[in-house]
Amino acid sequence: MRKALVYVVTGFMLWGGYTSIGVSHEDHPTHLPSAKDDVIGFRNYLMENIGDNSKELNDKMKAGNLAAVKVNAQAIALHATRIPELFPKESTSETSRAKEEIWQNWDEFVKSAHTLRDEADQLGATVTNGNAEAVSAQAKKVFGACKSCHDSFRKPEEKK
Repeated sequence: MRKALVYVVTGFMLWGGYTSIGVSHEDHPTHLPSAKDDVIGFRNYLMENIGDNSKELNDKMKAGNLAAVKVNAQAIALHATRIPELFPKESTSETSRAKEEIWQNWDEFVKSAHTLRDEADQLGATVTNGNAEAVSAQAKKVFGACKSCHDSFRKPEEKK
């Protein structure tokens, strides 16, 4: 857990300013796309990082390592704060899975990002009490917040 926390803190210190991002999972790339120059690339990176943290969080819960879940919850909450700024009006591409509904229902989209942040923050706090059932219930709320936003605002993955 300490190593993962070091990654989060180091990410802030190294990248600073507009392109700062902390990561907790250990298999992160060494080069980040620039949020300023490549908003779609950076948001894809950020969303993949949220997904990686969610998977890691779930694996830790299955292993009964509740205390280690906190760093992933904190990373998810932190990244959720960045979501709205990474969707400037009509920022789409052939590879983007962003639906037009993001900009048509902007307030709902922002609310979804805030819900993810709040649920992930609450998960981090819930871990402190060590109650596995409470942690599991709160983790389901985090995963539900992801799914709800994806269902409303993300195009399905194209079959290859």
